[in-house]
Amino acid sequence: MNKYRIDSHKLMYHLPLVCDWLNGENICPIYMEISLVGSCNHRCVFCAYDFIGYPNRKLDCDRLLRFIDEAKEAGVKSFLFAGEGEPLLHPDIEKFIIYSKNSGIDVGLFTNGQLLREELAESILPFLTFVRFSFNGGTKENYADIHKVKPAVFEKVVSNIKRASEIKERDSLDVDIGVQYVLLPENVAYLIKAVKTLKDTGIGYFVIKPFVQQSNLQSYRIGEQLDLNNIEGVLNEAESFSNKNFMVIARRESFEGYGKKKYKHCYGTSFVSVLNSAGDIATCLPYWDKEDFVIGNINKNTYRDIWFGGRRKKIKGYLESELSVQECPPNCRPNAINEFLWNLKSPPEHINFV
Repeated sequence: MNKYRIDSHKLMYHLPLVCDWLNGENICPIYMEISLVGSCNHRCVFCAYDFIGYPNRKLDCDRLLRFIDEAKEAGVKSFLFAGEGEPLLHPDIEKFIIYSKNSGIDVGLFTNGQLLREELAESILPFLTFVRFSFNGGTKENYADIHKVKPAVFEKVVSNIKRASEIKERDSLDVDIGVQYVLLPENVAYLIKAVKTLKDTGIGYFVIKPFVQQSNLQSYRIGEQLDLNNIEGVLNEAESFSNKNFMVIARRESFEGYGKKKYKHCYGTSFVSVLNSAGDIATCLPYWDKEDFVIGNINKNTYRDIWFGGRRKKIKGYLESELSVQECPPNCRPNAINEFLWNLKSPPEHINFV
């Protein structure tokens, strides 16, 4: 198991909260993914949110700072700034990261990296738990085809990643820097070139994951998911570049278990949640644009009123007792969490024979 527990979960380190949930208490989520903006400077072919049209909207600075206070008071422990747009497009991203960390909330950043200029990296890296770059091509031409940008952006992003790694090393920062590579028929042949290029930047890890069809509305269609048996050789070759300072993580469980769920209903949304750039708090990323799964809006109510209100109670009841997860997108964010919670709620026989 890799030290980041990618493809797994960390709820076993929050057992008091898990016990509260098992006892029927209305708990606050541990983790929230926050979409600061709707716009993006890339147009990745596999984008899960292209159907919303990359709206030119962003979360209000003053309201989000108050929201951070509200979330901290309620018990939220971590934010990931990512979501439907590129978070570095928000003019106040630096302020949000620093304020969140100083408030006692751990912060992660998921970015394409093009806008991570040196001065910004110097400012925010000391306050981040991790930064993960979306990097999905092995040559400048392949990268341009996937990200729908000019080929020169490839070298710009590589340079930005390398400089971030150098700042981490120079200042002995406790921040993990890595890359995520969505494996597609269009870029599988360029995987090894990407691994070699990114290893030289000084990053700590390189994650290879399958494409996930989040919505029937998104433009990209992969046809058939890449078969693990057919890509095992290239995954093994990629992992062979790992050493004590650089880890290549092929998410085999995600490839092999694509779309397979070992539980019937969704329990995980009590522990993870999302906030989109319109201010809507929703159950999860695949459903943040569906009204039936939107709990409330921070521009209208406080976080506590939204999370502990009657609407969320009703939605939570539906998710945990009526929703069939077979209708949900495959490989969702709370998948491993749901498996863990389902086993707790549905114990086997003879549990005392440990």
